[in-house]
Amino acid sequence: MMMSLKSRILSLLGRSALPQPCEEARANSSDYIDGEIDSALEHRIRAHLSDCPLCEAFFRTLRETIAALRGMPTQTAPAGFADRVRNNIGSQ
Repeated sequence: MMMSLKSRILSLLGRSALPQPCEEARANSSDYIDGEIDSALEHRIRAHLSDCPLCEAFFRTLRETIAALRGMPTQTAPAGFADRVRNNIGSQ
């Protein structure tokens, strides 16, 4: 994904293109969805999502993506694949 010019400049300045509540919510999105955050942070994110349609859409899309991935059939690696990967890693 290509960053906007504004995002690149703010990144170079050490600042985010998103407001702090959005940054906090998105940075903790996986842990929030998995229920692995403390109640104070959960409350802040929940309150933020009720007021921020962009973050609400981000979380909805993330949940839908996770559900789609979980619904995919599992695959088994071909015989010897893990050994070939280990050998290639070891030779570098």
